[in-house]
Amino acid sequence: MSQLANVAKNTAKTAIKGALLKNPYTWLVMAIGLFLAGLVAIVVLYLMAYSNEEGAESNMGTGGEFIPGGTAQISPEVLRYEPLVRKYALENGVEEHVPLLLAKIMQESGGRVPDVMQSSESLGFPPNTIMDPEYSIKVGVAYFADILKKAKGDIKLTLQSYNFGGGFIDYALDRGGYSKAVAVEFSNMMAAKQGWDRYGDVNYVENVLRYMPNTNTTPVSAKGFLLPMNHFKITSQFGMRVNPVTGVYKLHAGIDFGCQRGDAIYSVKDGKVTRSGWQDPGNPKAGYGQRVYIQHGSNIETVYAHLSAIHVKAGQTVKAGQQIGACGTTGSSTGNHLHFEIALSGKKVDPLQYLSSGK
Repeated sequence: MSQLANVAKNTAKTAIKGALLKNPYTWLVMAIGLFLAGLVAIVVLYLMAYSNEEGAESNMGTGGEFIPGGTAQISPEVLRYEPLVRKYALENGVEEHVPLLLAKIMQESGGRVPDVMQSSESLGFPPNTIMDPEYSIKVGVAYFADILKKAKGDIKLTLQSYNFGGGFIDYALDRGGYSKAVAVEFSNMMAAKQGWDRYGDVNYVENVLRYMPNTNTTPVSAKGFLLPMNHFKITSQFGMRVNPVTGVYKLHAGIDFGCQRGDAIYSVKDGKVTRSGWQDPGNPKAGYGQRVYIQHGSNIETVYAHLSAIHVKAGQTVKAGQQIGACGTTGSSTGNHLHFEIALSGKKVDPLQYLSSGK
């Protein structure tokens, strides 16, 4: 009986399927179902793309101001190129910007195509003409270094010019330097000239910097100061000592922090840059070398000396934890370190009492 029941059951199923397939309404329902499924898939893909574009704006404050650093991660596909990036960064004198160059690769290609830095266009070739990752990095880093120099060290202007082309540099400098508004204005102008819907990526700066590590995250001291570096390795205290260069016994008016060339140097508080650059442009071995002075309120000034690179300029407002330069050994120095000073109403004081977490 069970076998007869199964045969009858299967025969009934087959008959029903055949009737349904012969019915034109069945085909109509199936076609509508497939169309709706495809439509849903398209909507899902669009929302995913939109969310990725929104992610590029994740570092923007509620007022539209840029907040340095991001939480996006650099992939293993990009990190594998770090030795090559460092090699060509050293050759071009931009070794302190290795993290930024890796962030650029992440934005440009994610490390998934041979032309990892999308350098072909800088040579006048169509996109992705370069098929050797090392050659792409060699060309891209050299191009970055050239733009950085022409942009007078302005990182945001350099990044946007890498995307727009070198013509953006003079355009921006004539309008007070880089700003998002200037980038949008330039993009609209070039798109109109070319007859295109858009020109470049006006969000390129934010898109790259979201892959940069966050700025200084060290705890705030009891007096509201951050550390000027990500670690606390003091190699020379404030006070009287024999100067290691001159051999003269005199006051060492700051603290020396041990560091490696290119390590990030941060502003310890909100403030305004009053001096930036070489102490003696005619003699790179003199005094503090490349240094930055920042005024915090009416009576506190901080000094950051012997820098290998400077990322801020006089008159610029900076935030606590913002990178202002990179560790170096410029000026009268025996090795890579940061000489850090605090002056209270013009008088040099021991910075340790302001940086310490003690009460």
